[in-house]
Amino acid sequence: MDPFAIHRIEQATARGWPAAREDRIDGWHVFSGLGFVGRTNSCWPLTYQGSDVDVSIEAVEAHYRALGLAPQFKLVTGGADPLDLPDRLARRSYVAVSQVAVMTFEGQLGGPEHQVDISPRVTQDFIQIVSETSHSGGDGQERIDILGRIPCPSAFGIIRQNGTLAAAGLCTFAGDSAGIAAMRTQADCRNQGLARSVLRAIMGQAYQSGYRQFWLQVETNNAPARHLYESEGFVAAYQYQTLRREP
Repeated sequence: MDPFAIHRIEQATARGWPAAREDRIDGWHVFSGLGFVGRTNSCWPLTYQGSDVDVSIEAVEAHYRALGLAPQFKLVTGGADPLDLPDRLARRSYVAVSQVAVMTFEGQLGGPEHQVDISPRVTQDFIQIVSETSHSGGDGQERIDILGRIPCPSAFGIIRQNGTLAAAGLCTFAGDSAGIAAMRTQADCRNQGLARSVLRAIMGQAYQSGYRQFWLQVETNNAPARHLYESEGFVAAYQYQTLRREP
């Protein structure tokens, strides 16, 4: 994918999954929050406007440490600026903590096979299922904070089974494209096609609102999720790594 298209998607993802704070250091976007969600707590070095790269890296590191966070960089495959930034970070003992595929889709999906309730804004039920399915209390809290900053209207979908919050997902309306995020299914409700129904319903709502281009981010080792998205027609556009320098 050409750099312009990558930058356009990256800008959409920043709008659609907004960090608590954004700063600029020599042209790089530096996002921060509670420190749990990688893409909202990392430097996105897409366009460099400084004169000394190592000095800029040190400024990013000082910024994060002042906030009590580990320095992190989000490196798009073949898209870092400057291009030798991965080598510079490797020499400073940065290590990869995640590998993520960015996938895209254009068009319309089929209809859901389950009843999906959709709200244009986050609800307490949506917050509850995100909290219940998060990796930790801190991770859940940061994601809940992010949900409160999602553009409105968007499409928050929930499936209930026998009074239980079974599955959920979000399609965030971010400018000229819409993004899938916060896809969750309770452990005892999996393998029933619920995630597929949520995906189709929230994307259908976006389609009705005029959106035709969609994006999502999924960790490359999450085979079930990747299979779902690929089976619905999403294709891998590019990847990125989150690199962290530990104290």
